[in-house]
Amino acid sequence: MAGTISRRGAIQNLGAAAACGLAGSTRAQEYKPQAQVKLSKAVARYQDAPKGNESCGSCPYFVLPKGCVTVEGDISPTAWCPMYTSFAALDRGAHSAGR
Repeated sequence: MAGTISRRGAIQNLGAAAACGLAGSTRAQEYKPQAQVKLSKAVARYQDAPKGNESCGSCPYFVLPKGCVTVEGDISPTAWCPMYTSFAALDRGAHSAGR
């Protein structure tokens, strides 16, 4: 009976799979991501003017009132940099407090 598995073997395999799942979830709970390293305005090629209809205020990386997840310092909502994206904040996790 090649390819068949006994009930006992199936239960043992389920137990092993459950143990692996618990071990994996324990590690995930203990995971501590490192602090976000922000780019300087010069490295990010930040500019004080928008680029067409793209501006920091409409980017999900923008953090009210004048911050950014990726660029350090005070960020104007009417500025722009190449990290601009049009993804909705909820598509990748909101960064503003209170969202």
